[in-house]
Amino acid sequence: MLLVVLVVAALAVLGCVVLVSLGKGGELAEFPPDVPPLELPEAGRLDAGDFVDLHLPIGLVGYHTQSVDETLQRAATALSERDSRIAMLEQRVSELLASRLQARQEAYARPAEPPRTEHQPEVLDWNGAQAGATAEITANGKADVTADAEETR
Repeated sequence: MLLVVLVVAALAVLGCVVLVSLGKGGELAEFPPDVPPLELPEAGRLDAGDFVDLHLPIGLVGYHTQSVDETLQRAATALSERDSRIAMLEQRVSELLASRLQARQEAYARPAEPPRTEHQPEVLDWNGAQAGATAEITANGKADVTADAEETR
């Protein structure tokens, strides 16, 4: 008789397991978490002080897994945002340095122009009198003397 009771109980348990596995046994109720939410700022605003002051809730066998996962996800997001910002800023700095170097190379590569003046110096003849000619400085630094239309001799 004991054997029959054990076989019937085993069949009942096996039937219940089959029904639950097929989804006919209903759903489990969702309970609110036992730990308060972490008081951390948004992922982009995390800094070292937030992690120093962080106290993770402790569960039965260690830290509360969901809280630790959430904290690590926020930290990973903050680090990836900072890495991308650093990479962008380094790219902008290298572009500015390259353009600055190119501007310097262009400035030094131009041929030197002689200084420009608004007046032409007058040329005197051997006696010290004005000869009616003016001197013009050329690009090679030599004076080019041209005579005016009226010469006095």
